[in-house]
Amino acid sequence: MDNAQQKKLKDFVARRHPLYEAMAAHWDFLEATYEGGRAWFDLHIHRYVKEGEDEYLKRVERAYRFNHTREVVDLVDKHLFKVQPHRNDQDAPKSVKNFWNKATLAGLGMSEFAKRISNRSSVFGRVWIIVDSNKTPEVRTKADEKLTDARTYAYIVTPRQMLDMSFDEKGQMNWCLVYEIERDDKDPINSSGKLKDRYRLWTRDFSQLFRVEQQGNKKVIVVDEPIMHNLGVVPCVAADNVISDEPYTSPALIADVAYLDRAVANYLSNIDAIIQDQTFSQLIMPAQGVLPGEDAYDKLLEMGTKRLFTYDAENGAKPEYINPDPAQAELILKVVNKIINEIYHSVGLAGERTKEDNAVGIDNSSGVAKAYDFERVNSLLCSKGDSLEITENKVAWLVAKWHGEEAEVERLEKPLVSYPENYDVRGLYDEFEIATKLALIEAPDEMRRRQMEQVIDKLWPQLQKDLREKMVNELKTWPPKLVVEEPGGGQGPLARAKNSAKNSLAKA
Repeated sequence: MDNAQQKKLKDFVARRHPLYEAMAAHWDFLEATYEGGRAWFDLHIHRYVKEGEDEYLKRVERAYRFNHTREVVDLVDKHLFKVQPHRNDQDAPKSVKNFWNKATLAGLGMSEFAKRISNRSSVFGRVWIIVDSNKTPEVRTKADEKLTDARTYAYIVTPRQMLDMSFDEKGQMNWCLVYEIERDDKDPINSSGKLKDRYRLWTRDFSQLFRVEQQGNKKVIVVDEPIMHNLGVVPCVAADNVISDEPYTSPALIADVAYLDRAVANYLSNIDAIIQDQTFSQLIMPAQGVLPGEDAYDKLLEMGTKRLFTYDAENGAKPEYINPDPAQAELILKVVNKIINEIYHSVGLAGERTKEDNAVGIDNSSGVAKAYDFERVNSLLCSKGDSLEITENKVAWLVAKWHGEEAEVERLEKPLVSYPENYDVRGLYDEFEIATKLALIEAPDEMRRRQMEQVIDKLWPQLQKDLREKMVNELKTWPPKLVVEEPGGGQGPLARAKNSAKNSLAKA
């Protein structure tokens, strides 16, 4: 391959989409802040004014943080997947069912893989799902598939790996360029174990690998033969944190949270410095007492923990220790508590933490306050659920298309995957308690029917449409009428039970 062709290939793998360079540092920061670890402090604990190099390094070494960024993401996922999405096993093609059982090469099911998609989209805003197959032309029968474990699988591509892409006038992807890392480790003894860069081009008809190889003193790009898939589409799906029509990126859940979290870590590190200065006070003494070059001077430096302030003391003032003002620490703590409150308030999760105890993470807010605050996050969960529903259905369609079964998916009246339309904080037992009280106060029948529909939805959150309609129709003849009197003037059994319940409620 001549130099001109090599230059063209190097220019190709060096291409980036328009927002890549502008967003790269932001994506790196979001991921690093979510992941945490000691290396994070080296980059994100800032030096304050008049701080020496040795003091700064020791302060970074002592630094600590509670990872509020991770906590926010995990809390949202906890509420989001409290009720599992409904995947229509009855109408799904066999290829999609098999994929749901093993959605990744590692064997994760779709339920777990969906949680990974939600997590990564919360961190980056938008990730990409590649649907691939390891089935080779030699695999022709079901027996061959079982023998070689040939199947369709999916994997997540972060925005840092999605280097460039192209769209047609209808917004459909023409091609995309994905960065991958390969390790030379097949032979445990003779392999080098080095990491190698490689780039994979996905088009509507084939995929092709571009490997970076070391040849002598220079690196060259080796192009593999294209692998035909002939799908007619690029097997790539954008998974957004919330639904977006932007071509290259989408806002992340932690886009603001991560920066607030960094501020908290820095303020807590400043408090640590104040505590250190309070514990090891600063020595000050008259300059007339000791002059440099004397033995006493060196000893006094040790007493002052290697730091010593001198001053002119003509009136015979004695040496003493001074401390920083404790009010500084109080001010920083107030700011820290305020920022932490804003972190959870910004995503509607303020009810997960109290106003007074945010800094230590004590969850003792009242149930009423939690229920009220959770209504604010309900819209966020619905938006995120809608986005995941769209992503999963697109992935299912691609899986079916790999096996020529996409027509079966397209014929369905409703999508294969559906997420809850509401993330109500009230539980099933709350609904039964409300139903009991409505009966005791003899609420209108129509009101009780509407409330009973809520019970149906809580019992079977992903009930099929026809069965739900049948149950709702049966509610038209409900509730049954009570038999007030028996022959002889006595009360009927239902009336006696009702009066007994009323008495019990009155005593309570």
